[in-house]
Amino acid sequence: MKMTSKGIFENNYDDYSTEVANNILNESKDGLSERFLAKLQNFKSNKMHVLTTKMQNDIFYDGTIYTGSSGLALYHFTCALGKNKNSYESLKAALEYINIENLKGRRISFLCGDAGPLALATVISYKIGTRRPDNLPDYKILAQRLMSLIHLLNDSPDELLYGKSGYLYALLFVNKYITEKEVIPANHIEKVIVAILNSGKQFSAQMKSDSPLLWQWHDKIYFGAAHGMAGILYMLLQARIYINAIDIRNFIKPALDWLLNQRFPSGNFPSSLGSSSGDRLVQWCHGAPGFVPLCLLAHQIFEEDKYLKIALQCGDVIWRRGLSTKGYSICHGVSGNAYAFIQLYQATKKPLHLYRACCFMEWCAVERSGTELHRPDRPASLFEGLVGRLYLAEDLTRILDAKFPALCL
Repeated sequence: MKMTSKGIFENNYDDYSTEVANNILNESKDGLSERFLAKLQNFKSNKMHVLTTKMQNDIFYDGTIYTGSSGLALYHFTCALGKNKNSYESLKAALEYINIENLKGRRISFLCGDAGPLALATVISYKIGTRRPDNLPDYKILAQRLMSLIHLLNDSPDELLYGKSGYLYALLFVNKYITEKEVIPANHIEKVIVAILNSGKQFSAQMKSDSPLLWQWHDKIYFGAAHGMAGILYMLLQARIYINAIDIRNFIKPALDWLLNQRFPSGNFPSSLGSSSGDRLVQWCHGAPGFVPLCLLAHQIFEEDKYLKIALQCGDVIWRRGLSTKGYSICHGVSGNAYAFIQLYQATKKPLHLYRACCFMEWCAVERSGTELHRPDRPASLFEGLVGRLYLAEDLTRILDAKFPALCL
């Protein structure tokens, strides 16, 4: 495979046309062909066998969603959502990979902290109901444990992977999947939002920024989804029913517009303010892929065409430059980039985007020699390794319900 000067593989897939897409999409071009679905099923079966035999020890590197066993639990939970029958078996399988007894109590986020395993266990406990095993507490007890993590709030950063925004996702996740009123009370969620907004307002004032909200992580003003403004703003917009209209109008929307004005002429985004890496990274954690869900949600909320236009331009950037040499991961590889096309398809229903998502899935499944130049640190994990590809394959079979893990509600 030929590499470009920007450290990516050239995209040699033909772009969408009706003829080219015939083997991948169905006749009406609103779903996958039987042939491609069979390939995905074969991929999932083979890789799940490898995962649970040869890679068994790697699964339990830690208990987190990001690098550990709870990532596989989240996969099984997602499989359960797509089943009208036998969802109980998938939920039971998920429980095998959640260990809520050994949580460290040091980190607050869904992805890299205690909030992920607790939120997932809370929802599974609720869904299983009276059939839950003896070692799984009642969902109300688990929800209280999740809420008790708020004592870590002031000592946590604001970003998604380790910080307050990741905790906010966990709270919203529980309330989405548990239909009883206010399992997590509104005032608890509002405390988290206020802390994020206050931090953003204070740092913006300190920096005398043109953006009314600004956050830092490790002494840098990151822009992307994992550690930066795109992820934080996206989480706040998903939680907008808990935010007053003045904060949305005077702070969140102007910060969003300021952020989008930082784009490179190419349509990609810098990793951080004043970044020395230049226009290089096209991956979910840093670059255009993490901005697609933000722009699509902004278009839905504010009904301004500029947001959809930027999202579509990001899609073109990802198609041209999204075959990352770092490999197939969700965080900084091709699986994560494929989700941008899924999100664009969900918003527009144009088969171009579904076709592009399938091409990136094919790249991740075939594993052509030399296309993963950086072996993942955690090869069995959700965000760096094989579970992420399984998650993407599962989501492509339920395309309108697909959600980027630990980000989209």
